Amino acid sequence: MSQGVIQGSMREAPLPDIIQLVSQGGKSGCFHVQQEASRARIYLKDGRIIHAVTHAGEGFEALMEVALWLDGTYRFEEEAADVQATITKPNASILMELGRRMDEWRVISQKVPSVELYPASTLLPGDTPHGVNPREAKLLALATGYYTVAELAEVLQKPVLSVAKDLYGLVMAGHLVMKGIRSGRAPKVEAPPEAPPAKEPAKELVPASAMFAASGPVAPQFPEEETAIVRLQAPPPMPQMHGFPENEEPLPETVGGGVAGGVPLTPPLAPPLPPPVQATAPKPAPVDDPQRMVKLMNFTQRIAQAAKMVLPEAQHEMVNRLQAKATQQIISGDGPEAVKGLALAISRGAVDAGCDADMVRTLNTHLKALFSTK
Repeated sequence: MSQGVIQGSMREAPLPDIIQLVSQGGKSGCFHVQQEASRARIYLKDGRIIHAVTHAGEGFEALMEVALWLDGTYRFEEEAADVQATITKPNASILMELGRRMDEWRVISQKVPSVELYPASTLLPGDTPHGVNPREAKLLALATGYYTVAELAEVLQKPVLSVAKDLYGLVMAGHLVMKGIRSGRAPKVEAPPEAPPAKEPAKELVPASAMFAASGPVAPQFPEEETAIVRLQAPPPMPQMHGFPENEEPLPETVGGGVAGGVPLTPPLAPPLPPPVQATAPKPAPVDDPQRMVKLMNFTQRIAQAAKMVLPEAQHEMVNRLQAKATQQIISGDGPEAVKGLALAISRGAVDAGCDADMVRTLNTHLKALFSTK
């Protein structure tokens, strides 16, 4: 190996770890990453990630695309990074997000091994699937065996990993199978709605107070992303992590399962007061609230203690490492999601370490019990 060149396999050493090692040395250069026919270039300048390029695009999302390459190879060549910076986030948050997506893909790939496979519905004509949300139902209608996972993401204009999460849940439910060859017919894709006319007649303005008074109390709307593994919701106002919904499907034992704490519903806004007094919406607890952070960190300790009660001593170091990572995520502002991610990572780590199915099942039961505590 020539001076200034670092190379290896992502299966032996995760790419985020290698990038962090090179960045700590303040080096400038380019990571050449490859998995089969897919290639990516990741540029560093003085140890900071500034640019990434793949066949699909460039910038931060191009870097996140590499999260789906678990068996790829990398080669770092030290050189002057003479490219325009398209990534401005700090390395710590970039590498944490890249590692999180890689962890998710390791679980998803147990049922969706490649984005080049063709999802095909197992439902008969006229069958109505149960327990499928509208987004999954739309995906199921397009899964005729004609599109690959990557092509479905393009059709739906969504990230590949998000589509793969939904496919994972549909495969687990028995609604889909993954095929290696194209089959079926091209499904009908709804055309996007036409853009409104450039100029519209001016409308009479209505006071906001009158609109609220006519419609009654309005519940605040928070963006929510449901996945087949965890459900991500707005941070709860209380520090306790409430448990799994009773109608949730059991954790997949073959991949170590996953856990997700339920989130209490946010109360609706109070009705507006008569003028001139205006009602204000209750504000959720800030993510950087020191007391909230302490309570979340204490919860990670409870998760780690519960895991050590089940797992052999040889796996305690793995638990400590994952707990330390979750603590850093909480400090960075991830809040409850870091706690959920810790439980999922410990469960997956037990499977990767070769723990038997009964031990993993017991571990998942203990972790669920923590999130079910009220």
